[in-house]
Amino acid sequence: MTSLAFDFVASSSPSQVYAKRVPLPVSKRQETVANRLESLSSNDNLPDASQGDAGKTEFGVSSPQAMLRELGELIAGRQPAKVLYPLIATDLRHYSPDISLRRVRAIFNGEASRLWDDEAMAIRMALSQRRNAKARRDFARAAAEMAKQLAENGIPLSADQHRVVQAMAAEVAA
Repeated sequence: MTSLAFDFVASSSPSQVYAKRVPLPVSKRQETVANRLESLSSNDNLPDASQGDAGKTEFGVSSPQAMLRELGELIAGRQPAKVLYPLIATDLRHYSPDISLRRVRAIFNGEASRLWDDEAMAIRMALSQRRNAKARRDFARAAAEMAKQLAENGIPLSADQHRVVQAMAAEVAA
């Protein structure tokens, strides 16, 4: 398909304007909301052009799919998705009681075209709760290891310090 263009440069005088046929410029695919959602909801695990390796969009915000995958990793490690769906749904139901297993699966797989405010908040809250619990466990393990290293080097802990380390160790065991 071609269109008409006016060639002012080739004319010898301003009164002579030549019309010539030129090909239409090849435009990129129209960037619409539907195309954007389609690219974000693809089922493959390859990062999109607008997403980094960690599932972050160009604005530095994690996608709901990436957040649910991280939540699944924090809950059960390297389990298959079929095992993770009910576990993630249980965590999300603490904050959004009416979220269904089917909806969790759709968000996890990137098939959901919309995310409601209560679902987004539930995902953020569940993820932050799991991240905090993991950080507390890691801190308690480090404190217990530090107390052990200090004891091996002949530096005893005070009664208060020992009590705190024991409380943290009990928290890790629970």
